[in-house]
Amino acid sequence: MKPTVPEPAENRTMHDKRVWEYRMGELIKTERVLEGNLCNLFAVLLSLCDSEVKDQVESITKFSHLEKDLDSLGLLAAIKKLVYTRGTHDLNV
Repeated sequence: MKPTVPEPAENRTMHDKRVWEYRMGELIKTERVLEGNLCNLFAVLLSLCDSEVKDQVESITKFSHLEKDLDSLGLLAAIKKLVYTRGTHDLNV
């Protein structure tokens, strides 16, 4: 979930322009922090897996999509699926 971009007013004064520029600067900082946190969370979740589970997760077809979007909940769902179905049937033939 990304923060919403503030819309500039049509009849802006110099003060309104400065306020909008300040809000955009804060928005950019927030997006950088959010992106960094998502990347860190994704890396931590993947590093907590043992090598066998990590290899299986990385071989899932949608892993590249999960990694591109830094989808930590999708990663957790894939790990859960692999861990709870271990030995019953092979998911990644």
